[in-house]
Amino acid sequence: MYIRHLRCFIAVAEELHFGRAAERLGLAPPALSRQIGALEGELGVALLTRTTRQVSLTRAGLIMLEEAKGILVKIDHAARLVREASLSSGRVLRIGAIDAASSSFVPEALATFRERHPDIEIKFVEAMTAPLVQMLEAGKLDLALTRPPRKPTDCAFEILRVERPIVVLNETHRLARKEALTMLDLVGEPFVVPSKRIRPFAYDLVMAYFESVGAVPKVTIEATEKPAMMSAVAAGLGMALAPDWVSRLSFPGVTMRRLRGALLDPPPAGALLGVAWRPQQKLAARDTFLEILRDSVTLLDESQTLPYVPAPTIQRPMRAMRAHAGGAL
Repeated sequence: MYIRHLRCFIAVAEELHFGRAAERLGLAPPALSRQIGALEGELGVALLTRTTRQVSLTRAGLIMLEEAKGILVKIDHAARLVREASLSSGRVLRIGAIDAASSSFVPEALATFRERHPDIEIKFVEAMTAPLVQMLEAGKLDLALTRPPRKPTDCAFEILRVERPIVVLNETHRLARKEALTMLDLVGEPFVVPSKRIRPFAYDLVMAYFESVGAVPKVTIEATEKPAMMSAVAAGLGMALAPDWVSRLSFPGVTMRRLRGALLDPPPAGALLGVAWRPQQKLAARDTFLEILRDSVTLLDESQTLPYVPAPTIQRPMRAMRAHAGGAL
């Protein structure tokens, strides 16, 4: 007797209809019928009475239904205990992330992990790349979602996604009438940029996009955080470039547009978002969360509200590549 036989029998017994039970299980009705036949053959009794119009349980089937449910409850409980035991070395998972991660795919990943492993406590901290890497190296974090580390480190780093820029502009701006924009559309427009002192590599990333078309932005304000940048745009003080995850957010007076062909080759570190961890630390909970992260990134990329509009790749000048190589937020 196999577990799949019990699951198939319970589905038919609850639905009393082979078609509905097969759909519920993701099986073809003939395959489901064979599973039930195999179970009845092993037990040597009929569990179901079948006619052309209906399916009903025999007396033996009624007894089997209750017992099978109890067996599966115990099996599922045992499986959960085994999974939790494998997530050993402690009941706490310590995670750090930059805002680009914590505002995009990390919440979904955390929710999925908590649902599957409710007994594991999650400790979360948001910071910038440099302090997060330091915390990771010091053993204060189990993993960190960051830009590529600027300095050599013993930590492993896996790129999860390349962020694409979108244009953030006042909803009354004349360019808001366009479905998508190019970098040439932005030349000469007042611009709100990240603070060069607080977020130097985000600042350099904006400069690199303009440099790719032989221009520099007309900077009106340097904003430290995204809310300040959005407020300045809403006030009509300029437009801005932001990473694509910002398209999931809503700001009064602000609209967002796709940017055609704005991929720098190779992508600068400021556009790369990944996860770092210490490979010498064996931690099953962390490895499980890593797998969930990869799935969450895929779902994010499939659900972006402002899809990327393909265009020929912009080749970045070598001096810009050198200037931005190894940068991180």
